[in-house]
Amino acid sequence: MNNSDSEDISIDLTPLIDVIFMLIIFFVLTASFITTGIRAELPTSEHSASITDGRYLMTGFDENGKLMLDDRPVSLEELEEAIIASPEKEINLYTNKTTPFEDVLKIIDLAKTHRNGRIVITTVTPDKE
Repeated sequence: MNNSDSEDISIDLTPLIDVIFMLIIFFVLTASFITTGIRAELPTSEHSASITDGRYLMTGFDENGKLMLDDRPVSLEELEEAIIASPEKEINLYTNKTTPFEDVLKIIDLAKTHRNGRIVITTVTPDKE
C-alpha cells in the first residue's frame, strides 16, 4: 500500500454548482412576482341603519377610488384637517368591494391618531350595491 500506487480521486462539482445557480435564479425571479398589497373583499350587511344626522364626518371612496368627505373630493391631508377641526364628530367610513384595503387603513390610522381609534365603518346592504 504505497501512496504512490493510489490514484487521486476528485469529484467534479461543476454540475452541482450549475443546479444551485439555476435554483437561485428561479427563486429570485419568482419572488419578484409576489404582490405586496392585500386585497380584501369588504363585507356587506343584511341589516344596517341609515345615519343622517350631523354627528359624523362622512368619508369614503367613490367608484374611482377618490377619497370623499361629505360628497366632495378631498386629499388625505384635507381630511386630516377636517378631523382636527371637528373633534366632536365621529368618523364614518363608507367603502365598497373595490376599495384597496391600503386606502381603508389610511383612514383607520387617522382615526387612531386623532380619535383614539374610534371610527364607524358603514357597510352596504345588498339591495344598494
